[in-house]
Amino acid sequence: MEKKWFQMDKKADKEIISLAWPSITEQILEMMVGMVSTIFMGRIGIFAVAAVGMVNMLMGFLQTVFSGLSIGTTVVIARVTGEGNHKEAKTALIQSGYMAIVVGVLLAVIGRVFSLPLLSLFFGKAEPEVFKAGISYFNIVLINLPFLVLDIIVSGAMRGAGDTKTPMIITGGVNILNIILNTVLIFGVPFLHIPAFGIVGSAIAVTISRIIGVTVRVLVLYNYKGLKLNLSLKDDYKLKPEMVKRIIKIGVPGFIEQAVMQGGFLVLQIIIVPLGTVAMAAYQIGLNINALAFFPIFGFAIANTTLVGQSLGEKNYEKAEIYSREGMKITMAVGFVIGIVMIIFSKYLAVLYTSDPLVIKESIGIVCTFGVIEPLLAILNLCSATLKAAGDIKYVMITSFVGLWTFRVILSFALIHLFGIGLTAVMIGIFFDFCSRSIMYLTRVHNGKWKYIAV
Repeated sequence: MEKKWFQMDKKADKEIISLAWPSITEQILEMMVGMVSTIFMGRIGIFAVAAVGMVNMLMGFLQTVFSGLSIGTTVVIARVTGEGNHKEAKTALIQSGYMAIVVGVLLAVIGRVFSLPLLSLFFGKAEPEVFKAGISYFNIVLINLPFLVLDIIVSGAMRGAGDTKTPMIITGGVNILNIILNTVLIFGVPFLHIPAFGIVGSAIAVTISRIIGVTVRVLVLYNYKGLKLNLSLKDDYKLKPEMVKRIIKIGVPGFIEQAVMQGGFLVLQIIIVPLGTVAMAAYQIGLNINALAFFPIFGFAIANTTLVGQSLGEKNYEKAEIYSREGMKITMAVGFVIGIVMIIFSKYLAVLYTSDPLVIKESIGIVCTFGVIEPLLAILNLCSATLKAAGDIKYVMITSFVGLWTFRVILSFALIHLFGIGLTAVMIGIFFDFCSRSIMYLTRVHNGKWKYIAV
């Protein structure tokens, strides 16, 4: 191994951490809302945990379209910002905003019209109580889809321009509101004559918070001139086909990659449904805990995408390589520490969500497995961020399909039906998925061809 892997670049490390910590804080705050919501669902019953987890998987699949759009926006804005072309950065944001509104409204309408067939198709084997609660939750959270799309696009654009603090501050405020609304609407406030809405209350809280959040982000874009990327009414709002094509060129492979990923997650959830409500709830709790642990890694991936993308825009290929390498070293260390913490505190984390002994037992095994493979998750996400920043998204798309579908889906399905080992089969599949993709991404980053891809 080359000596430079054992050497520190303090300047690069400082820049990476400076850009990463607001993203990490933002993502942790975002996830804490989901964590609090899941804990509240656990107080209602394990059927509520299973129902929300079921719907969130389907929502994740619907979100793949604008996830690709967000990737395209972030990469293009990072590249033109590196080139010093701030006018083009504004153009990219405006064009992405148009696409976000159209896509969000379209998905919300399709989801509402076909809500029952969609949930029946994917989760028809769920227990009746779980399915009924899932339908109620799904029909309400669909309302926030257009706002969610715009929210993700605006936040991605800010990060692409190198501003991670503004999204963090807004997310923090919105999440405090979300937790308050969740508490009030799920459990009610008798002395204020506010009834307990249960699982429906959580859906209403999420929707209201999302609408307020995106409204604040847009207002800040227009009214706070201290941002690295802002808009005014004097900007050019005409449709720009060339910029749309440029974003879509990156966004389509990004969309396919996300569709492959979310489709795999969804199919895996379908495979787990026949294992019963205990297995569904335990898997959802394990995912929720891992997601909270994952967000520091995700924060460094965001910083990596921005810094590598801007360096490539400057045509400073050595600098891009340094950011990629240093980001990976820092994130692997963080992943290792997080993994140890997850293993040590697995039982205490599981107990936060439920008092059901069977669910707790299953959850502990899942959390410990995620703890073991956390460093692999760090490698996978940092390498993926580097390749996305460079525009090498087709490779990411292909490896996602090979790793996730071959191991996480097909292997898990085979092990469940051949050996009847339940959730253990799923965790074996996840382990081999992470291993295979980490190796493929490391190989691609090491060959260095990604530095010269035109965006």
